[in-house]
Amino acid sequence: MISASQLYDFSQCSHRVSQDVFGDPLKRDDPNPFVQMLWEHGNLHEKQIVASLPVFDLTAADPADREQETLAAMKRGEPLIYGGQISFGDLIGIPDLLELRGNGYMPGDIKSGSGLEDMGGEGKYKEHYAFQLAHYVQILEDIGMSDGSREAFIIDRTGQRVPYILMEPQGVRNTTTWWDSYQQALQEVRALVAGGASRSALAAPCKLCHWYSCCKQECIDTDDLTLIAELGRAKRDVMAGTIPTVSDLAACDPGTYITGKKTPFPGIGPDSLIKFHERAKLLSTPGAKPYLKQAVTFPVAAKEVFFDIEADPMHGIVY
Repeated sequence: MISASQLYDFSQCSHRVSQDVFGDPLKRDDPNPFVQMLWEHGNLHEKQIVASLPVFDLTAADPADREQETLAAMKRGEPLIYGGQISFGDLIGIPDLLELRGNGYMPGDIKSGSGLEDMGGEGKYKEHYAFQLAHYVQILEDIGMSDGSREAFIIDRTGQRVPYILMEPQGVRNTTTWWDSYQQALQEVRALVAGGASRSALAAPCKLCHWYSCCKQECIDTDDLTLIAELGRAKRDVMAGTIPTVSDLAACDPGTYITGKKTPFPGIGPDSLIKFHERAKLLSTPGAKPYLKQAVTFPVAAKEVFFDIEADPMHGIVY
């Protein structure tokens, strides 16, 4: 069964979806302490939000009966269902909330993070949230219990309700709707779960994943390009057919791939290619050390003041 959690994971790393199904459990890392803290905070936040809502609570239901009880509650027209379970075919979902709207239901999730990405003051839907919500909408449509709007909502860390209109385009330039992106992601997750090819990579979120050590070793063993700082999966994939490894990049002449202000690698300009080439040389040369690209002069002052600012982002406290 394909879950909303798998769609969430896919938006972060497609290889994790494959590893969770086919990976050796003995190679999993222990849960990251920071991730555990986030889980605990998320559970506490969810309880506080639910306590303020007039929900029909299904969390105490026997797991074997929860889906039938959810369907029965929807058929009765319960206004707000908490902790229900829905499924259809190979899809399963456990939305935090199912809200009656008209003759059908709209799904919602309670999150301890912000409801939108901070895009320079302009909020944008979070892809991993959108995929989860779209997954619930898909199942509701399949079982004939959707309100027909393809809309959903997030209740964020401040308790604010953030609407997710899934038929909206993702931006001015990217006119693909969130719904269409979910459909594409769903097909890719289906392929991965069926045993489709997947490849490890290293990126910023990896250290929080329970497959981090395993994937890092795989990347070291294969001399993967994502060992280079700032060269992530997407850039690796457009380069790999021509320059497959760190050693290959270190040994090449980057100038042969530069024509004016362009390279044959989409999303990688001449300056970036030269930077990655230099980093590849450092990684490939035994005993290599970082170096300054230009002279650095540190200011000297008679008096210096150092500010030590601590913050608890889970509770919005800076002290």
